[in-house]
Amino acid sequence: MTDNYEIRNPINFVAGTVGGPGDRIFYLQAQGDGSVLTLKLEKDQVQSLASHLLEILEGETNDITAAQITDMIEPPNAVWTVGALAIAISDEPDQIVIVAQELPDQDEVEPLEAHIYINFGQAKAFVDHALFLIEYGRDFGRQNGHKRIGE
Repeated sequence: MTDNYEIRNPINFVAGTVGGPGDRIFYLQAQGDGSVLTLKLEKDQVQSLASHLLEILEGETNDITAAQITDMIEPPNAVWTVGALAIAISDEPDQIVIVAQELPDQDEVEPLEAHIYINFGQAKAFVDHALFLIEYGRDFGRQNGHKRIGE
């Protein structure tokens, strides 16, 4: 059994995949001070998280510049699989809390949680990258001129 996680102001917050379109495994990764938290999740969960973050960002009146992100550190070593995701606005200005809850085993009484505190720039970067990952896995993404990086 692992512990609950809390990562404040990660240096990188990104969705990533392993495998080819149609056979991909999705991951959520946050890199903190000397630590890397990787969680396994479903494509629909990534899409839902990106959509809800986008709704929050669209409600902001200030211009938001996307933070710099890097690709997920591979090979991913997921500590657990996400069963549920939630988003909250932090008491800190321009900060969002991503709450990921473990998909519990039958033996576990209470699922583990990860609380990841990101700023609006990191949220924008996550949305842009996650939506590209999701679209890229579909045939129409390539038909609409989207190419793999390096093509």
